[in-house]
Amino acid sequence: MTSMRILASRICLFISLVWLGMILGISFLEAPVKFMAPSVTLPVGLDIGRHVFGVFNKVEIGLALATFGLFLMTRSGLRYGVLLAAAWSALAVESAWLLPVLDQRVTIILEGQLPPATFHHRLYILLEIVKVTALAAYGLLVLGVIMPKTAPGENP
Repeated sequence: MTSMRILASRICLFISLVWLGMILGISFLEAPVKFMAPSVTLPVGLDIGRHVFGVFNKVEIGLALATFGLFLMTRSGLRYGVLLAAAWSALAVESAWLLPVLDQRVTIILEGQLPPATFHHRLYILLEIVKVTALAAYGLLVLGVIMPKTAPGENP
């Protein structure tokens, strides 16, 4: 691998791990924890969530585009691309279809109505799990390839 490809691979790894950390922090920590605060009502929590996830989605799109461009520069193999493509695909479904649907549900609730139960929120959680799994697997795979391997007890 040339030095530019190695650098692109390391930057792609860094960005994918930042993306992973952001998903874990926002989707799996901030989102559920805000509803534990006794002063946060359901409508307020949903409105905050709608804004947080709207901004976060734009950040994720930027991270996905960056990893896509860097991945193309690395000319890595299919197994790397499949993992990143899983994260990109999950994000595409969320961005193009699912987040607008969930946003409409929040609007209905904020208007004082109760929308019928649907599978959309569970699907969002599933897609977040897909992204977390794909990005973590990508990170582990890349770390095994680009980081220097040393025998136990040797200095790297």
